[in-house]
Parts: sequence; C-alpha cells; structure tokens
Amino acid sequence: MKSVTTGLRRLLMGILHPLRITWRKYRTLGRRYQWAIGLVLAIIILSFVLFGGQGTAPQLGSYERTVTLSTVSNLSGVGGGGNAIGTVRSVTEAKLLAQTGGTVRRVNVEVGSSVSAGAVLAELENASERAAVLQAEGSYDAAVAANSVSVKDVSTDIRNAYRSNFAELETAFEIQIDSLFADPAPGVPGIISIAGYEKGTELQDTRRTITYRLNDWRRNLATANTARADALLIEMENAVSLSSTFVVQLAQAANRSDSGATATQLANVAAARTTITSMSAEVSGLRNTYEAQQTSVPSGTSSATEAAVKQALGSLRLAQAALEKTVIRAPIAGTVNFLPIRVGDYVTSFTHVATVAQNGALEIVIYMSEDQRAALAVGDRLMIEDGRSGIVTSIAPALDPVTKQIEVHIAVEGATEEDTFVNGQTVRVSIPAIATSPTGEGPLLLPLSAVKLYADSRVVFTVSEEGRLVATPVEIGDVRGERVEILTPLSPDLRIVTDARGLAEGERVKIAP
Repeated sequence: MKSVTTGLRRLLMGILHPLRITWRKYRTLGRRYQWAIGLVLAIIILSFVLFGGQGTAPQLGSYERTVTLSTVSNLSGVGGGGNAIGTVRSVTEAKLLAQTGGTVRRVNVEVGSSVSAGAVLAELENASERAAVLQAEGSYDAAVAANSVSVKDVSTDIRNAYRSNFAELETAFEIQIDSLFADPAPGVPGIISIAGYEKGTELQDTRRTITYRLNDWRRNLATANTARADALLIEMENAVSLSSTFVVQLAQAANRSDSGATATQLANVAAARTTITSMSAEVSGLRNTYEAQQTSVPSGTSSATEAAVKQALGSLRLAQAALEKTVIRAPIAGTVNFLPIRVGDYVTSFTHVATVAQNGALEIVIYMSEDQRAALAVGDRLMIEDGRSGIVTSIAPALDPVTKQIEVHIAVEGATEEDTFVNGQTVRVSIPAIATSPTGEGPLLLPLSAVKLYADSRVVFTVSEEGRLVATPVEIGDVRGERVEILTPLSPDLRIVTDARGLAEGERVKIAP
C-alpha cells in the first residue's frame, strides 16, 4: 500500500512541477504580456465551448439525396423494351450422344474437320456386337434355307412385292429424289442444287433411264398375275439395283460442301436411300427364297418355317442395331466443332461425344419474357451490339415449360465470311419498345425501380413543396421483365421519383435538374 501511495505522489509531482515552472515564468512577464496570453487562452476556450464537436454534424444533418422526377405518362409510355442476351449457333447443328457405354477404339476425325452425312466419326469397342451380328446372319441364312414353302406361294409373294415395290419406288423418286431436279418429266432433267457437279450429266442420264424402267414396270402391272414369277423378280432386281446405285451417287453429290442442297433436300435423299435399301434387301430375300424352293419338294405353306425366318430376321436386325450403337456417325454434313474423346477413353451412355454444325450458316437465339414477345413479329429488324442488324426468322408460339421464356431466332443481316461471329458466342440484342397509354385499357407498366416495396404495402414517391418525399400507396400486379403492373389509377401528369430504392417517406431530397 505504501508503494502505491508513493507512486501516485510521484505522478502528481510530475504533473504539478511543470505547471509551477510555467506559472513562475508567467509571473515574471510584464503585465501587458500577461493580459495578451490570458486573452488568447480565453478565446480558445470560448471557441471550443461554442463550436467544438460540431464540425461534422452540419454535414450529416444537411445531407440530402438527389432524385429524378418523371411523369407517369413518360415512365409507362413504353413496355417490353430493353436488351436480351443471345447465343450465336449454327442453323443446322447436331449434338451427338453416346448410345451405349464402352472404350473408344478409334477416332477418325479431328476438331475442325469437314465431314459428310453418315461419316463415321469414332467407334467404341464392339467385338462382341460384331460377333453377334455374324451369328445372327448365319441363323437367318439357315432359316431361309429351311423354309419349305411351295413355288406357288413364293410366286405369290413375288407378285405382291412387284406391285408394292413399284408404288414405293415411284413415290421415292417423285416426292423425294426429284426435289433436287428442276423438271424430271422431260427427257433430260436438270439438277437444281448440283448443276456444277462433274458427274451431273451421268446422274441425269441415269435418272432418265430409271424413268423408262418405271414406265415399263407400270405397263406390266396389268399382266403381273399371269406373268412368270422369275421374270418379275429379274425386272424388280434390275430396277432396284439401278435405283440403289443412283441414289448413292446422288447422296454423295448432294452432301458436297458446294452443292447448295437444303436441309430438306438432304433429308429427302436420305429417306429415299433408306426406302431403296430396304427394298433391295426384300428383293434379295425373295431371290434366296425362290432359288431355295426350286430344289425343295413342294409341300404347301409351312407356317412354322416362315415364323422361324421372321424370328431369325428379327434377331439379325436386333444385333445390327446393337452394333450401330457403338458407331458414332455424323447425321449431317458440316464441321466437327466438339470432339472431346480420345482413343482409350471410356464413355458412358448419353455422354456428349461430338458436335457437328454448318458454321457457314449462323443465327442468334434469344429468350425473352411474354411482354417483350409482344414487341416482336417475324420479319422485324433488331439491332445487335456490334452495330449490325438482324431479321427475326421465327418466334416460338408458347413459353418454354422449364425456363418460362419464349425462344426467338434471328438471322444476321448481310452476314459474310469476314464476320466475327463465332458459333457459341454470346451477344446483346436490343429489343424495341411497344407503346402503352396510362389512360388506356389495362394496367400501367412502371419500372420496378420506381416502386418502393414494403412488407405490407407498395408505394411510389412524389416530392412536396418543402422538398420532402410523399408516399402514394399503389396496388401492383404481375411482374413483366423489368416492369410491374400498377392496378391503382394514377394521373398521367403525376411526377414520381424514378428510383425509390433506399428512400423513405418524409426524407428531404434534392430534385435533379
């Protein structure tokens, strides 16, 4: 306790000693200097009492936010305007997914390679699938050989196929293949999309020959019931074989990068090729059955053996389908834009393994709200962020069930090979505004920023003559993009604050000029 008292005494003496020295020096000064020093100290003390601690208070108390006022008619005079984010993508694009899991055995192309429709991009390990196909082919051949139906029944099948195949082949040429010809009726048809192809004359001559074959076939239909089955079979084989060769050559020409064939024409050629391939398989099966039955003893129709042939054929088709799932083919002609797989990689079912697109034909796809959709129509011109314009080519008739947005396709106007657009690029598209009237039918559309949202009320702010905010309660409806419906009637000339965020009723504000 004594040491504490001693310490305090020393501290007090340390403070008082300088004061005594200062006071003694002050007492030695003349009276004039003493009065001057005392006056300065009095002024300092008085200033601190009157103004001390108030240096920042006036600034805090006098701070006023600056707001912008606009009439209701101006704020609600547009709806649906603004910008939309779009994605550049190819008009014709195919994303390939693995149909089955397995190890990548071979990759035939690289990113950036140009491929034709049907080209094999890669293959998965498929040794077991190939063995299954081979086994199914042997079972089918054995079933066909064991099928002992009478020559009469086989002849009936040939005559029925003779009639049905004519109708299918004629339809394939007139509806699908002839879409690439200017006028197939005259003697020398002209090809529309591949006129510059070096084998165009050969294709024209072949098409003319097929026309003659089909005319002969049509005339022979009337006597098909009495004609010999083998003669009808030979006629079918010749016509189908010629048609098969022709459609393969036509598909190769149409899938050339400079052919100019449309997606619809390419699809027609592919469909015709499928039809003729199936027809060729049917005719080949009839030939095998007919020759096998010529050496067998006619014993009438055997339902069991016919069922065995169909069963074997079904097993063969199933094995072929399983094998095809291990082959990754390009469904369209174009450029390989995405190919992440390498030899030795293991992929699972539905893995995205490749993307093939026609990069020379790009479009912009945007998604917009329902009220923005009302501002657009097919054929409208929109501005793109780089100063170019685009034409609306299609608008989805309904909302996407997941995103609740409407899909719109835009073709870039005046696009050239020098354009900087890249497949997959993101661009900004300006959406035009649509006029609305605050005094017309339907609710007002005000910006969301102009409405103050409280827990139990919604208000817009006006400014009184004293410069304070005055709240006007309103009832809101649906939100449309960046705008909200105002169901409460408001005067078109009412001037309200354009941005109510962070403001409170009664707050003093400044009005921006």
